[in-house]
Amino acid sequence: MEPIAEAEAGEASRPMEELLEERGSPQWRWAAARLLFHVYLGFALFTLVGGFLTFPVLTWYIFGDWRFWRHIGPAARLLPHGWIMVFKILKGENGGYMLDVPLTSPPFRSPPTSLARLRRDWGHGASCGGCRRCCEKIACPVLDSETGLCRGYQSFFWRYFNCGRFPTQQRELTYYECPKWELQPTAAARQHRRTRAVQF
Repeated sequence: MEPIAEAEAGEASRPMEELLEERGSPQWRWAAARLLFHVYLGFALFTLVGGFLTFPVLTWYIFGDWRFWRHIGPAARLLPHGWIMVFKILKGENGGYMLDVPLTSPPFRSPPTSLARLRRDWGHGASCGGCRRCCEKIACPVLDSETGLCRGYQSFFWRYFNCGRFPTQQRELTYYECPKWELQPTAAARQHRRTRAVQF
């Protein structure tokens, strides 16, 4: 089983650097997994038919399921959506979306509590309730419009890219107008200092 940094069992409250040092830092595996996905995504987008020819691989990456016939509709919409996201990334929108995730960072199923916490006025606990703002903001085809649930929950893409670790930066909360999360004061202060250092 791959080592996954999860926001549970008290580990999520510890600094990421400390966890990586203790676990032996299999960062090369995380980086290799992400790079392989980037290569596959490029193949699927630029060949236009690559994703369709490798449907089981595509649906495993995005939906966590090799049974592609269960996801034909939303999976087919991933091609135009992928190109829309490419143009958003080229524009630098929201910091670059999936490219904003460091290659060597651990996969997450939910944000580490050392970075984010639930807002006091959020009344649904760990659940997102009926909120779908982040999915609707980018018109994500993985969102099930009938149930309001994510079809790709806990998939490879969820854990290795933005969804599982959201939020990690204030600009993400601002961009999606998220009513659920806020950054921990210490994390917000660190980001503010880094931003000021870049500006100067």
